[in-house]
Amino acid sequence: MRPAAEAASSSAVCEHVRTTLPGNWTVAAGSSATYPIADVCSLTNSTDANNRFDISVGVLALSAPDIAALRTYENRSLKDLGYAVRPVAATVSQNSWSVTPAAVGPWIVFFTGGRPVRVAQTSSAQGQQQAVTAVARTIAAMPGGIPPAPAIQARPECERGTPAAKKILGGRAVARRDAIVDGNLRCHWGSTRAGVATAGGGPASEPATDFAMVKDAGTPGSAAITQRVNVGEEGWQQDNGFLAFRATADTFVTIRSVPMTPTQSAQIRTLGKAILPSYKR
Repeated sequence: MRPAAEAASSSAVCEHVRTTLPGNWTVAAGSSATYPIADVCSLTNSTDANNRFDISVGVLALSAPDIAALRTYENRSLKDLGYAVRPVAATVSQNSWSVTPAAVGPWIVFFTGGRPVRVAQTSSAQGQQQAVTAVARTIAAMPGGIPPAPAIQARPECERGTPAAKKILGGRAVARRDAIVDGNLRCHWGSTRAGVATAGGGPASEPATDFAMVKDAGTPGSAAITQRVNVGEEGWQQDNGFLAFRATADTFVTIRSVPMTPTQSAQIRTLGKAILPSYKR
């Protein structure tokens, strides 16, 4: 998915990296990362579409306790996804770590000026961990550091959901990344410890696919714990809080909170009901 306007900080980082890589690479903007809230860009090799670096540049500077919480979240996420690997110390910056799963490409997380940067490679081919580390070091050594990023990029259509998002975050959203993505509204609120985002789309979109998957998981005989909920024309929610619903006959919406916890399920449904009119236009 592509936002209507590229985020300047991540795009500048990708453009800088592009000039250091051998061969031809295409830079593209991506949707903001939910947690830590970050601007995203990608670099794709012109001769091999599977050779792609995805780079997330954090909007907010994290404190030492925030970084520890992020590391704990990363460990838990790997376990929940069934990966046998765990993060190991990297040498890019203080508190940096890398992850090298067997089935997917590696990634590395480091910090510059307190802001988290994540460099991931889609390819799991031999040597990609070294490639990811080299790109991370290139970013860490950028003259003047990574460009500053405005904390707030808000759209008026998202304001109706802000009070509910505040309750999910446990406090005021200190960063926003609302955007129009492929012609559809995306609302995104974040803090240094959490993020919550809504995403909308038509019948062939990612939200539509997610809706179908969550609905199928709620059918009798499914091992997943998914229930029908009263949000939109038809809503389904997983036991971890992830919500997918139909706003209209051909508009689908998903809401995810990261970290996701079952205790937030009711608050996420409240957000869904609050933001619904913005997806029925």
